Amino acid sequence: MPRFFFHLRGVLEDLDQDGVDLPDMEAAYLEAHQSALDMAQEWLHQGRNPRGYAFEVVNDTGEVVFELPFAEALDRQAGRRPVNLPGTIRTAKEQGERMMRLTAELAQQVKDAQANLRRSCELLQHLGKNRAG
Repeated sequence: MPRFFFHLRGVLEDLDQDGVDLPDMEAAYLEAHQSALDMAQEWLHQGRNPRGYAFEVVNDTGEVVFELPFAEALDRQAGRRPVNLPGTIRTAKEQGERMMRLTAELAQQVKDAQANLRRSCELLQHLGKNRAG
């Protein structure tokens, strides 16, 4: 029986380390849907907005098999038709966010390299003065 992992994505993120053995992807979807509804109900009672959260469901090889936004589960329960972004828009948004993170990391690495280069130049100048004197 395949194992599925239900990673919670949103403001808070929680990686499922244990997973659940389920017969197929449909059973995993139903599990994610019910869990999203249960968690959303609890959070709403606490005054928290669950709409910014989603389950990223991953199989035992680490492949994402589907994502279930809590908003979709809540809309479906309320009888509203879920709003689905076309896959290309969602992918572009995710890639844009990833690019922003990588750009920020690269900028920090450039700053660190420049600082190291300055320190190296200072050390070389100091060594040169000591040898000359």
